[in-house]
This record gives sequence, C-alpha cells and structure tokens, in this order.
Amino acid sequence: MPSYLVLARKYRPTTFGDVVGQDHVVQTLKNSILSGRVAHAFLFCGVRGVGKTTVARILAKALNCSQRRENDAEPCNECASCTEIARGISVDVQEIDGASNTSVENIREINDNIKYPPVSSPYKIIIIDEVHMISINAFNALLKTLEEPPSHAKFIFATTESHKVPATINSRCQRFNFRTISMQDIVKGMSWILEKEGLTASEEALALVAREARGSFRDALSLLDQVIAFGAHDITDRDVVGILGISGREAFSRVMDSVLGKDAAEALRTVHELFQQGYDPEQFVLDLIQYLRNMVIVKSVPAETRREGMVDAPPSEIQEMERLGSRTSIEHLHNIFAMLLKSESEIKRAGNPWVALEMTLVRMCHSADLVSLSEIVRRMDSDLPKEVIRPPSRPERKDRPRETVAAKPPLPQESEPAPAPIVEAKAPQDDEAPAERFTITRVTPVPAGTPDEVWGSLKTSMTQAGIDPIVISLMEHGTLISFGPTEVEIGFHSSFYKGQFESRLKEKPELRKVLDEFFGDARIKILTLAQRTSLDTEKPYGVPSDDQTDLERALKNEALEHPLVRAVLGEFEGSSVEEIKIISSR
Repeated sequence: MPSYLVLARKYRPTTFGDVVGQDHVVQTLKNSILSGRVAHAFLFCGVRGVGKTTVARILAKALNCSQRRENDAEPCNECASCTEIARGISVDVQEIDGASNTSVENIREINDNIKYPPVSSPYKIIIIDEVHMISINAFNALLKTLEEPPSHAKFIFATTESHKVPATINSRCQRFNFRTISMQDIVKGMSWILEKEGLTASEEALALVAREARGSFRDALSLLDQVIAFGAHDITDRDVVGILGISGREAFSRVMDSVLGKDAAEALRTVHELFQQGYDPEQFVLDLIQYLRNMVIVKSVPAETRREGMVDAPPSEIQEMERLGSRTSIEHLHNIFAMLLKSESEIKRAGNPWVALEMTLVRMCHSADLVSLSEIVRRMDSDLPKEVIRPPSRPERKDRPRETVAAKPPLPQESEPAPAPIVEAKAPQDDEAPAERFTITRVTPVPAGTPDEVWGSLKTSMTQAGIDPIVISLMEHGTLISFGPTEVEIGFHSSFYKGQFESRLKEKPELRKVLDEFFGDARIKILTLAQRTSLDTEKPYGVPSDDQTDLERALKNEALEHPLVRAVLGEFEGSSVEEIKIISSR
C-alpha cells in the first residue's frame, strides 16, 4: 500500500501565489526579485506553521529558476533547478536544521563551502531553520561571512523565537515578520483543499478547526487530517467536537446564556456534560475567554463599522453573540471577562480544575448583583439630606456660624498617673437638629510647624487683621490640639473661656474670615479640657503612647469620623476599617 502523504505536505505552496496570509512578505520579495535588489541575507520570524520555511524554498527556487519569465517573480517549478530544490537534492541550495547543527564546526563547514561558486545555478543558497538554536560561538563564527559574503551567496534564516537571535546577526539581515493567519484565510484554504479531495465540511466545522489551529495553517491541516481519518465525507461541527475533544459553539452559547440569565443551575449542568464527555477544563476556559472577547467586540463595534477579521467566528456564531450581547451592558461583560481571566490561573493550579471552574461560573452568574463603586457613591449622595451638605457658594457659608462640637481630646501618655481628661459634652435634645455634615469645597495648605507654633501664628494673623484684643486674650487660655485639611480642634481649660470664644466667633464675621483664610474649609471643633494633658508639654506630639503619638491618634480618629467613611460603613453591613495609614501629618 502506498504511503499516505499528509495534507500539509501534499498541498504545500510551490509558488508565491499559493502562500496564504503573508501578502506583505510575498509582495516585498517579488518586487525585490523583479528589480534585482535582492539582499544577501534574510531573517524570517513568526510562530510555527505560518510559512517561513515554505517561503524560503520558494524564494530559493525563484532566484535559481532557469525558465522564469522576465517580468514574473514566480518560479516555473519545471526546470531542473526547481525540481531538485523541491525534492531536496539540489547541490546549490542547502537546507540545514539549526537545532542539530549548533556547533562552531558546523558553521565553519558552511563558511568553507560558501566560498566556492554554485555548480549549475546563479546562487548558492543556505537555508537555516530554527536558527535561534545555534550557539553564540557559532553565531560569532558566521558574522564575518555574513558581513562580507561572496556575490553568489544568499542566506535565509527562519526562527520562531527571534528574541534569541543576536543583534549582530539581526542587523545584517533583512527581517520579515510573518503574521499569524486569520481564521477566515485558514477556512478558505481548508475549503479549497477539501474541494480538491472531494470532501465537504460545514462552515461551523471548519471554523472550529481553524480556532484550534490558533493562526497556524499547518496545524489546521494536521487537525483536518485527523478529522478526515474519522471516515466522514461530510464533516460537521459535531464530528470536530467529538474527534478533537473540544467544546463547540453550542456549549459556549449555553454557558453565556445561563450566566446572563443568572441561571447557575443550567451553567453547572452544561459543565457537567462537558466533564462527562472528557473535555479539558483548562482548554474550555481559554476558549470561553476567546468567546467572551468576541462578544465584547461584537457589543462594542457596530456591524456596519466592524472590519473583517476583528471577530474570528462564522456569521452564525456572530449572530448568536449579538443576541446574547443585547441582553446585557458592556460593563457587565467587562466584569465577567475580568472575573474569568483572573480565574484562569486559579483553575490551572487547582487540584480539581472542574470544581474551580464550577465555582467560577457560579460567581459569574451572580456578577450582575455586584454594585459598582460609582453606583455606591451615587446612592450615598442621594441618601444624604440636602440640608446637611455644605453649599459650594462661599458667601452663603460665611453667613452660617461654624458648628462647635464637644469631643474627646487625645489621651494622656501612659507615664502620666493622672486619669483620662474629662470632656464637657452636651447630651442632644429630642428637638435638637442633627450634627452638620458637609463636603469640602476648598482645601487650604495645612500650616507648617507644631501646634503651638501654628497657634502663635494664628494669633499674629488676628492681630494684623485688627481683631478685637479681647479675642486675642481669650486665646491665651486655649491651645491648638490638632489641625488638618478637614478638621481643627481648639481646646480651652475652662468652659467660661470656651463660651466666650464661641460667642465672639458667631458675632464677629471678621474673626471667621481669619480662620477661613488660615484653615480653609476645615471644621472647627471647640473643646473644654478638664485637666492638662501631654498636649501642653513642650513637644505635645513628639512622645509616643501605645506606639502612637497624640497627633497620630487624633488624625486616625478624624479619618474614622469622616462623613464618607461613616456612609460607606453604613452601606455595607458588618464592615469595618481594618487599618488606617498616615501618609503625611502635614
């Protein structure tokens, strides 16, 4: 029985016109041949099965063809040179495997042979496949010949890992990057081959084969050989799914239909069927990611502006994606895609990948219940009463007195035997208005220096502004506890002085103006301290207590009491703040 010749070899391109999906390379080489401007060295780069070695052989035939027409770059494939190259027995065209000829001795042999002129052809051509496998010393041995080759010498290098080729070799070659072949081109090529073989296949079946080939036409033909070996003369998508052990378009559609419909039970049933049929969960996830990617493209780009090749799927599958995409928003698809992409590595590492896949699909089914951050902020804004939000208008804010709050001052140091300071607090009455909540509309740079220095600067500013000297004298009985962009705490050791300062703050707009210019929109808290604390020491915030200074404790309390923080904690039941980091206290 004669040996069977696989499709990848039987239908290997023999002319430039037969090459699929590499028009940019083919056109450039043909123009170079016709113009006589053919480089002495070429570097063909690209993934496996896209035509690098095939184009190298066609180029060698075209350069040495004795019957090539003057205005045509295509080889005749009939002369002695073309037939010898096609059979691999030409003495003037030598094809070398770089993986098995890696040593310096191999390259020296090439250097010695290339010096002699060709026997019966215009050029002596060296084709080195997988050239990146050659050792560094071997590359160095090739440099001189590649730099100044004989006029009859041509080098063609092919590699799947161009980054491993030294820059010294790369710079001496004309580089051509071979593209992965589009799904449409692979399907067209397979359809032509099947027609030659007297076989038929559905468009969906060929699309599945092309999808599994991932841009490699040779891989596609190898898979097609496997499908044909099954014995089917009319190939269907079910044949491809069963023979190759992959999940078909129907499985992806069912899964996404379940996810968008929040039907976790149906999604789990679909995955269980795939598990029973022996499908690979890792491959299923990769294919589902690609399917979801196509859905996002279909949802984002209208059909009339969608370019050919943007979506690697047959028309029937694109219609199904459009139907699924109409049921949801692009934001929801983005969330599902991010969730699935993150779970890919988890599924690969899992001891039971099917369980990890099932849990991922359950999360995806409930992803529509997740609330975005912008929606949370919108809800919080809508929940806040309008009367507690400070208006952005500056004059209106000046006419309303600033709230005074009695709050707990920073705790004394552990070394002090005195009890914790007593804070004067007023219990709220039933008819008393709720505490003011506001938003910051202007932030003034925080004054520099210690609280004592800032307090002294404030008194100086008040003196220069012509504030009543009685207010200045009242400030001698108070101290600045803490200050920041959102809150300022002023403490008095007597409720009498506190009351006097508060009354003048309400009655004198010029006093409020100085405070506004000094602290911006920060809330002013006026406290009554019953005893002296570490705040009255020379360096009130310099000595730590429980690994925290009084200033750090005050800043953290201020952060916890911020209206936005309290609103977020109220929005999520059972939530809490785990850690507060102080980036800068000034």
